[in-house]
Amino acid sequence: MHASNCPPTKWWIALAMLLCLSSPHAAQAAVQVQTTRVIYDAKSASAAMTLSNKSSLPYMVQTWLDDGDDSAVPSDLPMVITPPLMQLAPGEQAVVRTIYAGSGLPADKESLLWINVQEIPPTAEADNVLQVAIRTRIKLFYRPRGLDQTLDEAARSLQWRTDGQRLEVRNNSPMHITFSHLQGRATAGIGNDIELDMIAPGQTLSVPLSKLDLGNAQSLRFGYINDYGGISDVNDVPVRS
Repeated sequence: MHASNCPPTKWWIALAMLLCLSSPHAAQAAVQVQTTRVIYDAKSASAAMTLSNKSSLPYMVQTWLDDGDDSAVPSDLPMVITPPLMQLAPGEQAVVRTIYAGSGLPADKESLLWINVQEIPPTAEADNVLQVAIRTRIKLFYRPRGLDQTLDEAARSLQWRTDGQRLEVRNNSPMHITFSHLQGRATAGIGNDIELDMIAPGQTLSVPLSKLDLGNAQSLRFGYINDYGGISDVNDVPVRS
């Protein structure tokens, strides 16, 4: 048996990285967001979410917003998040709020922003300790006053059509629809499950029809993520040719 040629420091770092990558809990953040999305109704002065420190160590937490561009400057957005920096003791919870400036976002459709939560671990007391700081991003949907549809109504109003080669879906509603799954509904049963992400207001998405088995029924079913982070199903959706 031969001793490793790696210096002890490098060996321990390599081992720590290997354990980190192989652990099923490696990607679990110490500071966790207690929701998968935030719905900001314009009728409210702000929208809140809760952060929890699930670790046995104190963590600093930085929060900021972006519009989907990681390089966006938070001050350029008409919305702020507060507090932008805080410390959470082990087991402690804190409420973070987003506040709209009152102008700068469309008044006739929903807007999508992203909330970033960056955990900052304490300085390690010992050398050769691998620390992982995880950033969590969740969607923030701002809904202005006067929208004439609920999310469920918007999902059910999506227009589906096929030209024989591709399946297209058109969103004429003022809401964002985030799909959980999409399945063809053939006469013999459920067809293949394919993936779609999210469709924005006024957007059209398309997928190759070869990925979806519509059969002779010319209908499909899909699920979308509701305001509570759960899945709502829509069945027997007609597909126009």
